[in-house]
Formats: sequence, C-alpha cells, structure tokens
Amino acid sequence: MTKTEILQKDALMLRETARLVSVKNIGTKKIQDLLERMKEALHAEEDGVALAAPQIGESLRIFIVNGEMLVSKQAKKTDLVFINPELIKTSKKKKRVEEGCLSLRYLYGQLKRSEKVTIKAYDETGKTVVRGASGLLAQIFQHEIDHLNGILFTDTAENVRDIPPARKPTFVFFGSSQFSRYVLEELELAGFSPLLSITSARDALPTEELRKTGADVFVVASFGKILPKELIELPRYKTLNVHPSLLPQLRGPAPIQDTILGKGVPGVTIIRMDEKMDHGPILVQAKILITPWPDHYHVVEEKLGRAGGKILAKVLLKWVNSEIREIPQNDSQSSYTKMKKKEDGLLDLNDRAEVNLKKVLAYSTWPGAYIFFKNKRGKEVRVVIKDAKVADDQFFPTRVIPAGKREMNWQDFLRGN
Repeated sequence: MTKTEILQKDALMLRETARLVSVKNIGTKKIQDLLERMKEALHAEEDGVALAAPQIGESLRIFIVNGEMLVSKQAKKTDLVFINPELIKTSKKKKRVEEGCLSLRYLYGQLKRSEKVTIKAYDETGKTVVRGASGLLAQIFQHEIDHLNGILFTDTAENVRDIPPARKPTFVFFGSSQFSRYVLEELELAGFSPLLSITSARDALPTEELRKTGADVFVVASFGKILPKELIELPRYKTLNVHPSLLPQLRGPAPIQDTILGKGVPGVTIIRMDEKMDHGPILVQAKILITPWPDHYHVVEEKLGRAGGKILAKVLLKWVNSEIREIPQNDSQSSYTKMKKKEDGLLDLNDRAEVNLKKVLAYSTWPGAYIFFKNKRGKEVRVVIKDAKVADDQFFPTRVIPAGKREMNWQDFLRGN
C-alpha cells in the first residue's frame, strides 16, 4: 500500500475551513476508508500524536488522536476519532506550551492554550461523545480544531525555531513532587518528552519496563527515593539529577526549606548520579536570583524547578554529545539537610524576628509554622501562621489559621480571643 502523504505548510487545503460531515454518512465506506488512511498516516510517523483530515488532503471536519499517547499499558490502545468536533467549554486559565506539527516539519514554537477544554463530537460509529480534557490532550484538541479552521500553530506562536531532525536523547523521568512537575514542564516546553514518567516513590520500581525503554538517559528530580546502582548505571548516558541547591551544600531531602532558612544561596545543580546521596560529579550549576527574598516555599520551589528544567534542556544534547566536562564535588564543603518534622514548625517567639519570618516562609507548605496562644479563657490554642512580617525588628503574624477554624487576619483573631 502506498504511504499516505501528509501535506506540508504551503498546501492551500491547510488554509481552508473544512466541511461538516453528514451524520448519515459516517458509517459509509468512504468515511470509514478515510479514517483508516488517517490512522495509517498517523502511525507511520514516529512522533505522531494526532492528525486532521485536511492534512491528508480531505477537507472534512475530522481528526484522530493516537491512542498510544493517552492510555495506560493495561488498557486497549484505541485511536480516538472526532467527527464534526466543537469546543463547548474552554478554561479561562491558559498555559504557554511548546508545539510542533506534522504539516510544519521541524518547526517548534510556544503559544498559549487553555489548560482545560470540553469537546463535543461524533465518534466513528456516529455516536455523540462529550469529553473533557486537560494537559496534553486539551492542547491536542485545540491544535486539531485549528487545523479544521484553516489555522496553523505558527500563526500565533512565539519563538518559532527550525530544529533539525537530529534525534533528541530519549529519557525516563523520575519525580514525585511539585518541583519535579515544574522541571518536566520546562523540559516539555523545550521539546523533550519522556518515554516514561515514574511519579510515585512509594511503588516498586518497574525495573524490567525501564530496561525495555532503551532510554539514552534517566532524569531524576526530587523523586523521594534513592535509585539502586544497577538502575543508575543502566542507560548509555547514565542518570542525571536536578537538585535545588548549589551542591555540595544542602544535600538531602529539604534543600529548598534550608535555603529559605538562610543556610544557602538559591540555586540549581545538575549532577551525574552515583550511588551516594546527591554526591555525583557536577555538570553545571547556577545561582538563581529570586526577588523579593526570602519568599514562600511554593514560590521558591516553582522558580528553582523551572530554572532547573530550562538548564537541563540545554544540557541534555551537550551531555550525550560529550561536550560537558564533569567536575567532582568537594566533599569537605558539603552540608546536609534533614526531612522536616511537624515539631520543626513550632516558633520560639523569643527568637529574632527574622528567624521566625524565615520559618513561616520555609514551612508554609509543610509542616506549617505555628505557636500556642493562650486566649482570654486561659486555654492554649494552636495557631498556624500562614504569613507574617517584620517591622522595627519585631515579628508580626498577619494571616493565621486557629485550630478548627478558617484562615483569618491576625487582628481579627486577637479580637475574638
């Protein structure tokens, strides 16, 4: 069978508004044959995730999505078919994403897409389907409906680059925290998508599945579990770790909190992992300017995570091309962090104001900074301090959550207690 050609950017049909399909014709041989040709064309492309009918020369409002991209390994990998699709709901919140297109080969750019959408369409049997989507699937729905309206992603994309077809390194991603998600988002924005993502440190590692991926490199970012040496050494280009501190300072599980507490400078380090915790040789590291400083944990976590992802995206190709020189860590300058416990959040109001403010910021996500306050009835109440300020060297809570109550202004709390 002759391979179905995918039209490229200069084809006039890509600029047409595709025609509606008559519902009574969905089950006909003509439409069913078209769907088969679309599926064959899509699966002939190694990186194909979706395809619209105009891309193979048929001006009809149909697109398909590669089932391999969307389902778990236990489920049946059936391609999704959408006929006469329409977006009936889109979220106001948008996200900048990286996109490419089978009809604009090797062009990549960034544009804003709604984070969540709901689509209504007919499937290949003529049944009406309504499906909500977020993340990659929401992005695909918007991209493909653009095709049906004669719109190409480059019409609105920024930073459009022509990336030559040299193979990007393949990787497996290990990460179980919000920091991890920021790292991965930036990698995907740069055009790097993992073969497999391991997001739970509690589950047993799927060693055999990892072997079968044949990934060039493993990437670890705040995974919560030390990988065994056999896995670290498994990929051809070993395993890289994105760590949110300037190693060898602040090794261990809580570098962001300890940085906010004043024990280090905000920064990110990329290392090649070895069997010891945060010990391997340094590929690159960078101080990250965060203003104002210090800030709440979730703010610092996002800024360091996104910085780490951007740095790693620049490092990956250089790493597999042997363009980076490793630098051993100086163990004599190392320092270590410890997992924070609930009792670490208890503030000593006799401490310096700056010390307590840093604890409020560092522990704002976990374990939460708190005090015990004796109310007018002489009862001690546990009060979580969500925000605070320092004025004239004095510590002042501003937002609090008293035990069993909602978050409130500190002054409102005092008036009632």
